[in-house]
Amino acid sequence: MKNQNNKNIKTMRIFFLAAFLGCFISQTSAQCVKGNCHRGHGTFNWESGHVYAGSWSDGLPSGYGDFFYDNGDSYKGQFVKGKKTGNGRYTWKNGNYYDGSWGDDKANGRGKYHWAKEGATFEGYFKDGQITNIEVGVVVETPEKD
Repeated sequence: MKNQNNKNIKTMRIFFLAAFLGCFISQTSAQCVKGNCHRGHGTFNWESGHVYAGSWSDGLPSGYGDFFYDNGDSYKGQFVKGKKTGNGRYTWKNGNYYDGSWGDDKANGRGKYHWAKEGATFEGYFKDGQITNIEVGVVVETPEKD
């Protein structure tokens, strides 16, 4: 009986040690690696591979900062409560970029979208990440009077 109790105690110790280490490891894979990532300026690495370096408020990106996504995209600009809000530039890994106004994590307001491969650029207004107007200049030739 005493042998069985010792075996149970050892099993429970191993279980709790494994659970503790599991929690510790999962907590340390996403972490603030520099500065103050709650209120101030700091750098945070997410488990997904995303990295944010910039201003923080209440544990969220707020103010100016640089956000690097694990897929190679990046955003440099303003944040409010963890969302892209204000002015900023989002660059896709293929070289395309949007530079302009942001609201609620989407292109909102005046901005410029550039297609790197085509070398084309659109300047105008965006709403919820979509172009809202397309202005086409039409050249009209008027006949000359004799």
